[in-house]
Amino acid sequence: MRSAIALVLCLLPLLSPAQLKLVKVETLPLGKSRSWSQPRWSPDGKTIYYTASDLDGIWGYSTPGGKTVQITSDRGSGYGFTISPDGARIAWRRTLSGALPGERLQETVVGNVAGGGSTVLSSGKSVSLPSFVRSDLVYSVGNRVQGVTAGVQPAGTSAILGIDETKIAILRDGVKSLIDPLGNGSYVWPSLSPDGSKLLAYEMDRGTFVSDADGSHAVRIGRRDAPAWTRDGRWVVFMADSDDGHAIRSSEIAYVSPDGTMSGNLTSASRAIAMYPQCSPVSDAIVCSTLEGEILVITYTEASR
Repeated sequence: MRSAIALVLCLLPLLSPAQLKLVKVETLPLGKSRSWSQPRWSPDGKTIYYTASDLDGIWGYSTPGGKTVQITSDRGSGYGFTISPDGARIAWRRTLSGALPGERLQETVVGNVAGGGSTVLSSGKSVSLPSFVRSDLVYSVGNRVQGVTAGVQPAGTSAILGIDETKIAILRDGVKSLIDPLGNGSYVWPSLSPDGSKLLAYEMDRGTFVSDADGSHAVRIGRRDAPAWTRDGRWVVFMADSDDGHAIRSSEIAYVSPDGTMSGNLTSASRAIAMYPQCSPVSDAIVCSTLEGEILVITYTEASR
């Protein structure tokens, strides 16, 4: 009996809930010529891509060498741009002025990261944001999905295509569909867990939820703005913000378990108003923007309570 009790005591630290601990916060040296926004990682974690507050243009910052390059200056390109799994291509939607006053034309564009240059894939009055599904760049003009290669998506797997008519657009077995997990919902910030089994999204009236990838078995976990998965899918990070009804007054980067039972703050000691976190796919790091237009890199570790 004593040996059994001793064994349990030894295992308690391993069985006890963990939490995320802040290691450091760094500000990228991007200068103040623009107000920077919407950062995200490259698949290998070596480049941080971002845009300006007006969403006109995409830039990349190399974390090993500190070099900055501009990918494009296209109008509206910073909204919802996407990076290929091999990091070689970036795709975006740009907005052009039409022939008549007030007329708008949109184009789907894919650019080559290493060699530069870009290709227009589609154009129309309204085109969808592009998404990479493995090696395929998927986009739609009207209700027609284009760019899907037969067999590129394994049977039973899903990919997020974005938001379409307030619902979550997914590609499943090569077919686009709109899902409404909470019923009569209006959704933002959808993403799949790293293993593809869970869906994370925010419903405008009911807050954040986690469900199966097809939208079933949804569990609401509170109002967690701009939620994003950590690289192992064990946590969801988000911006814990407050406002006065007109403007954001404070915002910290916080975390919560996917079932909503455990949560905590990462940047509670920081004075920066940190927003819109995105987690590195290869390390315990988060990139986010601030209300002041800076880009922060937050390094964390997972520790026992």
